[in-house]
Amino acid sequence: MSHPSTANFEAVFLFDHERVARELLYTEFEAILDGFIPIPDFAGASVKAAYIQVGSGLAVTGLVFFLISFDEQGMVDRRWNVPLQQLLDSAGTGPDMGVGAVRLVCYSQCPVAWHQKNLWDPSMQVGNNSFIAIRDAVKANRLGFVVKAEKPAARSSRDAIVPNQVLSEEVLAREQAALEQRLHDYYTAELAKQIELLTNEQTLHIATLMNQKQAKLHGLQQEHQKRVLAYQEKLQQLAQENKELAERNQTLKETLDIQATKVEGMREYFAHKLKAAQQGESSQIQLLQENFSLELDAKIHAATAELREMLDMREVELFYRHQNESTLKEELVQLKHENQQLLKNSGDQLLGRLVKAGVNLVTFLPGLGEVAIPLDDIGVYLESPNAYAAAKVGVNEPVYLAWLAHHQLPCCNAVDARGKTCGRSIPVIETPLEFHPGESDRCAQHQAVALGMLADSRR
Repeated sequence: MSHPSTANFEAVFLFDHERVARELLYTEFEAILDGFIPIPDFAGASVKAAYIQVGSGLAVTGLVFFLISFDEQGMVDRRWNVPLQQLLDSAGTGPDMGVGAVRLVCYSQCPVAWHQKNLWDPSMQVGNNSFIAIRDAVKANRLGFVVKAEKPAARSSRDAIVPNQVLSEEVLAREQAALEQRLHDYYTAELAKQIELLTNEQTLHIATLMNQKQAKLHGLQQEHQKRVLAYQEKLQQLAQENKELAERNQTLKETLDIQATKVEGMREYFAHKLKAAQQGESSQIQLLQENFSLELDAKIHAATAELREMLDMREVELFYRHQNESTLKEELVQLKHENQQLLKNSGDQLLGRLVKAGVNLVTFLPGLGEVAIPLDDIGVYLESPNAYAAAKVGVNEPVYLAWLAHHQLPCCNAVDARGKTCGRSIPVIETPLEFHPGESDRCAQHQAVALGMLADSRR
């Protein structure tokens, strides 16, 4: 098989857990994209890959870190479409990999925004550096590219040593001064290049760390949100069960009242029967009285004991339900507090370093414009941006939300007797402090009606 010259070397490396797992010529990668060659090792997976351009001497000159997905048969997803060479043509600078700064395209440094989701950030950790892994793999030259030896430059006749040449002290001094100036200029330029390369490399490293922190924070927020929703659902379920128990308790009380009414009716019945039997013998009357008392006491005792037992059971169940509800509410408050602490401390070291370096976190808040958010207020802002903006502007949150709805759609919100909204266009109130709900969101006609009703109410 013939190999292209390393002066125009293009290859694609596939990664597995931050190590180079497979090396392909770019022509082989194009064949994979065309659907001629499957890769069963990566079937059904999304793989990290790198498009590499190498110049003479096996020196890396350009890198694009991209993601590619394979189906269950190991074929590339036909929807994948990332213009690797075009992205590299407009790439920014990256670290020095032997011959100066390389051209680099990754998630944190993407010249075309809509392709960012198809890119990834290389690892720059000590002992797990993606750039070093690529450099070592290229130097190993397992793809078999021919390295052309560079011819030594011809020696200038000015640099040749002329035997027995004798220079005057003045000529030697001038040449020494010129040599010192050239060395000074050369090392100054090299130092500036090294500083620029280190600055670019650190900027890229910080950007990758920020993206990793944001991804981790996003995952923690999603997990926390799921837990909060689960607790809220459990709380609603307990509230529903509590409501059902209260209804059953009310039903039992009503049943007890009915039983008491029946007992009272039985008492009146036997009293009437006893009164009718008073005309009989005294012994028969005494017997009827004893039977009446025993039978009545037994029935009352049985009815009240059963109902009392049922009531006691329901009261115990209600007590435990209230205890569980209180515990869940305390856990929910604790989770919200932990969420604020998490939001505040998740990127505290990195955000603290950025703030010390002079970087401010600025956001746009309606009614205030661009506002710099202090590091301690980030958790409060993320918990409720509208409440944070309302506190900053000096109004409560309902007034701020009403002003925000008016600012987005300035129209009259008056409702007539039929429930129809007026909807006429009105002037926009630019600041929340000047906005008064029920007046500022009304047209001139409905403002006059409101003022008339207020005057009538004061008379």
